[in-house]
Amino acid sequence: MNELLTDLLDDLQKSNGGHILYHYDQMDCYLQYAVSYITAGVRCGGHVLFVENDRNYFLIEKELTNMLGEEELNRVHFTNNFDFYYSNGNFNPGTVFNFFLKHIQPYLDSNTKIFTWGLVEWGNVKDYIPLVEQYEKNLSNAISDHGLISLCAYDNRNTPPELKENLMRCHDVLITDREYKYL
Repeated sequence: MNELLTDLLDDLQKSNGGHILYHYDQMDCYLQYAVSYITAGVRCGGHVLFVENDRNYFLIEKELTNMLGEEELNRVHFTNNFDFYYSNGNFNPGTVFNFFLKHIQPYLDSNTKIFTWGLVEWGNVKDYIPLVEQYEKNLSNAISDHGLISLCAYDNRNTPPELKENLMRCHDVLITDREYKYL
């Protein structure tokens, strides 16, 4: 398991959760982090809402099947990222946030630890910059209110500088393929 991510998750579990921004450059690191994140979440008794594209999920699920037992795998809840972020046919921050809350409500009701991972992929990202910031701010509030640990993953090469700046204001921690730092 990736020590960098494991150490960070241990720290965040001791506090009131955290909102993690992951700017990745290398897909192999991304896939390793995803497996480590999910594994850490279920091994501490939590549920993981895993919002990912089908292509990556197939590769990640293959690894998880070799590492986790059936009970642990049952606590990983996959949702296709396109379906999640465009649940109303377009990206509407309020709709997506309500969709998020609906997905985690059963685990909030049962007082279970919740980890979320969301791969954010866009077409013309510049059109979405103010909407993404609004969604991320709403998410930060929910994370604080409920003690969640939530990771939002963005391809570093496809994220414009303006969006990067906005995202840094909405997250507690920035991780890259090699390091992390508190914001």
